[in-house]
Amino acid sequence: MQYSDVLFFATYAGPPIIGAFIGYLTNRIAIRMLFRPLKAWHIFGLRVPMTPGVIPSKRAELAENIGEMVGEHLLTSKEIGTALSREPFQEHLYSLVDTRVQAVLKTELGPVSSFIPERFQSYFKVAVQTMKYRLGVGLGTFLAGEKWQGQVHGFIVERLDAMGDKKINQLIAPEARTTLYNVLDSVVQNILASPDTSSRLSAFIRCWIEAEADQEQTLKDQLPEQVLELLHAAIRKHTPALLEQLGRQLSEPFIRERIITGILGGVDHFIESLGPMGAMARGFIDMDSLESTVDAYLTDKEDDIVGWLQEPTLNDHLAGVLCAQVDAVLDRPLGELLDQAGEESVQGLCDGIAEQVLAMYSVPGKGERSILQETLEGWCEQGELTLHALGKQIYGGGEAGEIRDLIARQSVELLQSANIENILHILTDRAIDVLLERPVGTLHAVVPQGVQKGLTEYVVLTTNTMLLKEVPGLVGSLNISELVTEKVNSLDLLKLERLLLSIMEEQFKYINLFGALLGFLIGCVNLLIIRMV
Repeated sequence: MQYSDVLFFATYAGPPIIGAFIGYLTNRIAIRMLFRPLKAWHIFGLRVPMTPGVIPSKRAELAENIGEMVGEHLLTSKEIGTALSREPFQEHLYSLVDTRVQAVLKTELGPVSSFIPERFQSYFKVAVQTMKYRLGVGLGTFLAGEKWQGQVHGFIVERLDAMGDKKINQLIAPEARTTLYNVLDSVVQNILASPDTSSRLSAFIRCWIEAEADQEQTLKDQLPEQVLELLHAAIRKHTPALLEQLGRQLSEPFIRERIITGILGGVDHFIESLGPMGAMARGFIDMDSLESTVDAYLTDKEDDIVGWLQEPTLNDHLAGVLCAQVDAVLDRPLGELLDQAGEESVQGLCDGIAEQVLAMYSVPGKGERSILQETLEGWCEQGELTLHALGKQIYGGGEAGEIRDLIARQSVELLQSANIENILHILTDRAIDVLLERPVGTLHAVVPQGVQKGLTEYVVLTTNTMLLKEVPGLVGSLNISELVTEKVNSLDLLKLERLLLSIMEEQFKYINLFGALLGFLIGCVNLLIIRMV
């Protein structure tokens, strides 16, 4: 290239190129001077103007302005509330809560007491005791309430009415009744086998007999009419056999000797009753001859006497005499009989009756069933009788309703008794202790899916409500403007520079290019003016 060409190029191209370079360089230096120097420069003790840079020198004002912008215009409570209500945040919140809930539900939990921190264990124990006390008081108040009494009374009456139309077999199966009878038999047998039972029963019989005697009752008054008829029938039935046995006894030497002695005694007594005539009569009668005569007569007439004793007329007469004698004894007052018998005999009678009664219970019934089972099964007609019919049979038709009400009232009173209340207190206390001592385990398999979902939704709803309600106060208490100001002031200047450059680097580049373009245009205008001049 010739010198003239270079001069031409420098003349026309130089001013625009130099202007562009100057514009780019000045803008770059100006941008650089926003951040540099970091500290003030001094020459001969004098601070160099424009040092430090604009941002380092105005750092406090910049931090305050940024904090004010962020706190009062960017991160306001309204903006934060709006952001919390947006769908992405809500989805994330739901996912987070559901994850936490599932983690808790799938955790193997120990006893309730293990959830309580050690420093709060004493408070927890006090709370448990308070809960037991309040539960006991509440239970006692509930049991004493008239409303509860009415409900229980009505429920029992209703159930008894409903059960009344059912047969015994429908309520209690025969096998179950047999088991119940066996238990009752065992209990009764144990009671009857007690050494005190016989003495107590004997004492009861003695007291009853003495009470009847004090009322001037007779033995006949205490016996049923059927027993008296049975006793008379037994006398009439056994009188022929008694007379037959008496006839046979005449052949016995001892019996015959006693009969002869009795006849002679009677004759002797008759002679003495004649007075002075008796001595004369005794001279005519030989007692030895009379004895041999009577003996011979009894020997000869033995068969006739036995036949005479078997005559129906004599049987009926003797049976009537015996029945009359028995009636005479039965018509005597009990007090007279007791005095005549003596203390020892009366006590022996009472002891014997008591032993017989106790022994009678142990005798098995048909099919080896006990008296208790036979009696109860007979009452309920082998289970085919309804409960209402059984009640009428035992208590009578007019008292069935009263018995039903009595059972209901007694049941209510039993449930309200102090013993039942104490038992309920003990049971509730023990139940609470067992529940608190038992490991909770995992709740995921126990809690239904719908409940788990509802629990998550409730937590999310509660969280949203709390956030929306408390965010304004929280934002105000955080003082975001001050926090941002302090944070900006605490930043290293180089980090602050990198932060601002990372935000405005692209804009700074275009500012530099715009300065080069502006310098180029100024150079062109300068060249044009020179040429025009």
